Amino acid sequence: MTLGQEQEAFAVKIARLILWGHGQDYKMRLGEGFNAAGIGHKKYSNHYIKLAQDIFIYKPGSQEQDLEAHRRMHDAWDAMGGAPRINNDLNHYSVVWEGRW
Repeated sequence: MTLGQEQEAFAVKIARLILWGHGQDYKMRLGEGFNAAGIGHKKYSNHYIKLAQDIFIYKPGSQEQDLEAHRRMHDAWDAMGGAPRINNDLNHYSVVWEGRW
């Protein structure tokens, strides 16, 4: 699979994840997706190659993120073939490309 084909597949996967979260009544906001500047993420982050998306899920009426909702979203993401979760970056959703996520 080429990088372009993987980017296209990722776009569909992330859309399905967002729709799944919407079905759970999660209040989501998109954060960093593509980062052309190459700053602000770990070296070789998949944000730089359009294979990662940050999703913020907030507790109702709060500015605090809903960690339990993220755990459930990552369970759904795992079932869709997404990359493993990063425990200290639960709002990060990506796919594996060339051994990185």
